[in-house]
Amino acid sequence: MTKARLKEMLMIICVSYTVISLGTSLFDAVLSDSGEDFSRLLFKFLFTVIAVSILYTHPMLERLSPLMMILLQYAAAMLLVFLTIWLSSFFEEIHESGYFDAFRSFTIIYIIGAIAYYVGLHLDVRKQNKLLQEIQASQNKIR
Repeated sequence: MTKARLKEMLMIICVSYTVISLGTSLFDAVLSDSGEDFSRLLFKFLFTVIAVSILYTHPMLERLSPLMMILLQYAAAMLLVFLTIWLSSFFEEIHESGYFDAFRSFTIIYIIGAIAYYVGLHLDVRKQNKLLQEIQASQNKIR
């Protein structure tokens, strides 16, 4: 991974974490009176890092079909989420529906993030293709 790509990924993690934290905090404040505790903020950050990091693995998986790549990325992300919850169970009690709640919450946010990521990637590829066509057309005119 190049230095520029790492910087971009870290920026996306920070922006995504901020948006997710503000959105879920506002949602929690409207629907319940429970305050935000540190472990929930930490989990939001860890899950954001997992989601963004997994989505940024797509260049390593380009030889797979797009559907297979997306499914593999999602499965790896869920595995890491469940591993994180399992490890945290050694330090604090997990609610009996904790795994299902994490699955549901992470999946919704992951799908939204993946759609945004892949739409942005698609638009970037289209822009690069258009530039390439313009370069080829200008070279053909020179000849």
